[in-house]
Amino acid sequence: MEEKVFINGEMVPLSQALIPVDDRAVLFGDSAFETARGYGGFPFRLWRHVERLTESCRMLRIEKPIPAEEIDAAVAELLALNNLHDEDARIRITVTGGSSAGPKGLERIGAAGIFMTARPYKPPSPEEYRRGVSLAVAGIKRNTSSPLSSTKSGNYLDSLFARQEALDRGEDDAVMVTTAGNLSEATSSNIFYVKDGVLFTPNVGCGFLPGVTRETVIELTREQGIECSLVTEGPENLLSADEAFLTNSMFELMPVRRAGSHDMPSCPGPLTASLHAAYRDLVSREKQEG
Repeated sequence: MEEKVFINGEMVPLSQALIPVDDRAVLFGDSAFETARGYGGFPFRLWRHVERLTESCRMLRIEKPIPAEEIDAAVAELLALNNLHDEDARIRITVTGGSSAGPKGLERIGAAGIFMTARPYKPPSPEEYRRGVSLAVAGIKRNTSSPLSSTKSGNYLDSLFARQEALDRGEDDAVMVTTAGNLSEATSSNIFYVKDGVLFTPNVGCGFLPGVTRETVIELTREQGIECSLVTEGPENLLSADEAFLTNSMFELMPVRRAGSHDMPSCPGPLTASLHAAYRDLVSREKQEG
């Protein structure tokens, strides 16, 4: 059975889910999106992703095409139609800029578009978590003066250039710094590191999008009495850290085994493993609560 996609109010086969060639998403990368993980039919903290999508649309001056409750219903229907009620899933919600009036700033001449997909997701294996990832320090910088640095926009090429730079150097991913030299994020995830028993993560304002998983991890540290310091600093402490991990909604907490030329003393480190276990417990609890 062909995969089903939600597009502009309809559930259609993937082959029929078409975007107009004059959509601003196609012409200018004018779109906002969110990616959430489904756990056996349960989309974890979908409400928070929808809130953030609404904020991204506000920044881009796009009027969100459908209300939150309709997004919730469409995601639930997609998971059912694509037989993902017992599997892990990658859920993506994309709002497009709609028909173009030409390159006239953020002017809109019609309604925004929206499409959603729900596809099977294979999470990293226990062996992959134990191995962790290696990070290059990218030459591509995050521009803190750009609104795109704090917006989950479809204009994603800076991240892809940085990731390709890392791949070309034989690493798994890249960590990026801002034009001011402050540590920012990896190409599609936030970063945490531990030094001398304290957990650190870049502060808002360091040219990154605060992720839903980042937010959840900080919430867990408060519950468990773990010191988590939000910092504005260069990458030096990451490059001498005791342990580190990345966060995003799909792989949750991914240990870092090397950053630049620095091999982490432990991977995964004890705090990384403890927080990952607490995160998975939280997912299970929220799934049971519905």
